[in-house]
Amino acid sequence: MAKWKVVIADDECIIRDGIRSAVNWSELDMKVVGEAEDGEEAVELALNEEINILLIDLNMPILNGIEAMKQIKKKIDCKMIVISGYDDFSYAQEAIRLQVEDYLLKPVNPEKLNEILYGVKNELERREKQEVYIEQATNSFKKNHSQLKERFFTDWINNTLSDSEIKAQLEFLQLPIETPEHVLLIKWSEEEINHVLLSENDRKIYLSAIENITKEIVEDYVTVILQDQTKWIQVFIWDKVVRDLPIEIEAAVKLYTNQVVYVQMVNTGGKGYQQLTHAYERCKNEINDYIHLSPIVKQALTYMRKHYCKADLTLESIAENLHVSAVYLSKMIKKDLGETYVHIVTKMRIKKAKELLKCPDLNIRDVAETVGYDSQHYFSTSFKKVEGMSPKQYKTKNLQ
Repeated sequence: MAKWKVVIADDECIIRDGIRSAVNWSELDMKVVGEAEDGEEAVELALNEEINILLIDLNMPILNGIEAMKQIKKKIDCKMIVISGYDDFSYAQEAIRLQVEDYLLKPVNPEKLNEILYGVKNELERREKQEVYIEQATNSFKKNHSQLKERFFTDWINNTLSDSEIKAQLEFLQLPIETPEHVLLIKWSEEEINHVLLSENDRKIYLSAIENITKEIVEDYVTVILQDQTKWIQVFIWDKVVRDLPIEIEAAVKLYTNQVVYVQMVNTGGKGYQQLTHAYERCKNEINDYIHLSPIVKQALTYMRKHYCKADLTLESIAENLHVSAVYLSKMIKKDLGETYVHIVTKMRIKKAKELLKCPDLNIRDVAETVGYDSQHYFSTSFKKVEGMSPKQYKTKNLQ
């Protein structure tokens, strides 16, 4: 059964037939539930069927397309696509005010129509998933969170527990008795204007939505996810992770909630319970340092984090993407971070390489290519310069 209901409204039968036959509706998970030959009929059909998509001509009898859309917009939230025989600026202006998805001129180009409908389908699905997350968040907020688990990790992070107490608590909570491999922290950006205007209850719901999105992304790992009293989301991960989880989480939160979060993940070393305290502080400091950077350096770092694995990444290509000069970008990076672009990218690549070298199935050449080095020799030289040992020695040491 098709998910999305469509109404076609045009006073010309030939146009309606043309639109209906130009689209493979089932492929788009859509169904044309009705056709209207005047504006009044379009309104009635749209409201009765509670449609998701309306394709409508502006010049129709009884009630024109603009008035019909206004009446529909007051009652239901549906996507509207205007199909008109008039290239009239005032009509287009009014349509824009009503937030229509697109404005097509007759005769309709079937390829363009299909492209628009495909985009509408994607947006409807994205919005549906967003609503699910918000609903999950609301339900989650109503439930009691595990105060015991929160208290235990707070005490562990603050280094107030002995090793025997930590082990006993982990066993009681049915968690692995080793130190988590990674600490991942999420901070919701307070720079967003809508963040400031939210009520406290809405903030809690959004935080829970961010938490639910994170849970879905890390569901394949053994984790504990908590919110601390300062509104940070803490993720403790026991498995080795080679995916770039911070990038994935930031992108998913932006997509499904339209909110900006800062995410950082550090490796604890996995040996000794007290390593968690040090890793947590290091992770928190890295996020706070990042937040206070200038906007252009933040953008550059975000771009580097996404593309450092590409061998052809250069300062010039980043500057071009950010629409600034390479000289200016280099100066700002050095000013804010105290390091050159080359040092920063090298550190990103070596950090990722260290994670990959712990995978038995990957050889050193594979790791070098994965993190952006064309030459295994150059990779080995860079790795030894940073870590004080060769990739081979590091791999042997960590696979024993």
